[in-house]
Amino acid sequence: MSHRAFLSHRVFAVVCCAAMLAGCSNSVSSVVPSGGGQPIVVPTVVPPVSGSPIQHVIVVIQENRTMDNMFNGFPGADTVTVGRNHKNEKVTLQPQGLEWPYDPDHAHASLVKEYNGGAMNGFDLDTCDLDPVASPCSPPANFTYSYVPSSEVLFLWILAGAFVGHGYGIADNMFSDRQVPSFPGHLGLISGQGPADDPIGPGENSLAAIWGCSAPKGAKVGEFGAKYDDPLKYVFPCFNYQTIGDLMTAKGITWKYYTGALGTVDGSIDAYDAIKHIQSNQTEFNAHVITPMTDIFNDLQNGTLPQVSFITPPFAASDHGGSLTSGGPAWVTSIYAFLTENKKLYANTVMFVTWDDSGGWYDHVKPPNDAFGPLGFRVPLLSLGPYARPSYVSHKQHSYGSILHFIERNWNLGSLGQADAAADDLSDMFDYKQTPVPPVVDFGSFNRAQIEKKYSPAFWRMKALDKRPIDTE
Repeated sequence: MSHRAFLSHRVFAVVCCAAMLAGCSNSVSSVVPSGGGQPIVVPTVVPPVSGSPIQHVIVVIQENRTMDNMFNGFPGADTVTVGRNHKNEKVTLQPQGLEWPYDPDHAHASLVKEYNGGAMNGFDLDTCDLDPVASPCSPPANFTYSYVPSSEVLFLWILAGAFVGHGYGIADNMFSDRQVPSFPGHLGLISGQGPADDPIGPGENSLAAIWGCSAPKGAKVGEFGAKYDDPLKYVFPCFNYQTIGDLMTAKGITWKYYTGALGTVDGSIDAYDAIKHIQSNQTEFNAHVITPMTDIFNDLQNGTLPQVSFITPPFAASDHGGSLTSGGPAWVTSIYAFLTENKKLYANTVMFVTWDDSGGWYDHVKPPNDAFGPLGFRVPLLSLGPYARPSYVSHKQHSYGSILHFIERNWNLGSLGQADAAADDLSDMFDYKQTPVPPVVDFGSFNRAQIEKKYSPAFWRMKALDKRPIDTE
């Protein structure tokens, strides 16, 4: 069967979820919710800079995958099927799906061990992150040397432009800001800086993790020194970094951070709970930090989407190692499908999809250095929207700061002066003068009722109550 036939008859039938539901409007003063009721007032939209057609940015943050692991074999991208162990012996990467029950340890110390002074050959020394989901965790040798089969994530391949005539672009030289796990990764995506690890200490067990200013007394997190090799300093996981949200608020740009409730698996990576001046201001916090994350579907349907949205996934849709689920591609597809339902909204939106850290999985590319030391390992980045270059693989160096820089440039926000200041602005992935790329609308032959029943917003809302850990580092 051809790639295109396989695409139409299998992948779209499996992962195209919650598609083609009610539309929404955009840039209006008030709208009536799709289910009826009182009109919802929508703030006046601040226009982007001259020359930019982008009025909305959506940043979807998935969990714990490298480029070699998640998009291995993607046409035109730099991936490999053979790596090296610490003895410099060849190790063949094995195909393992998202439901594989192993989660590599990806604490800072473990990632440093994998990095192995820049040799990128210490991945065989990694152990399993012991958590209740994957327990008992006795992984096979070289288990970090694996990749997700393309058949399991093929719709993401379509969105990323693997098949000419369908989809958009992907970056294969996108680096996480540091060799860190989820908590620092999410802080980096809103502030351009962050600590070295996930919080530890009393109350920080895997099932009741509250990471941030709301953490229990005694919680602590390792903070970097001035250089990569400096000893970590342990502090309470509450910071007063300036964030992209602060820059947007100052310029009147509307924004929301969609996440889970504190004290649940989905809320453990609520980055704004770790920002003291926002966390301590209940009015500010409630206006911008939206729970559950499935409210993104309401805003897409009701025409109340803010100008900038950050979205964290339910655990079942996180792509996290050891989760025993493979809902991530369906989650991303759900958001994309709701976006494309409104032609006016789609016409001025860019949707980025990235992953918050490497998760401990193998990647062969040595990260570049800055004044501090090495960046983190590669993570995928997808750029989706009518002005994203179609079937384009960006080989230019990017980082989480690049996403911040893109938002800053689009509305002339100024700079946070952190990772964003040193990063590019993703310009190579866009062409504002091109004929707009149409949505991927050929969902093939499938039973729509079955797909909508399985992957409706109600499905994700139910999953948002999952009590399992999204990360345990």
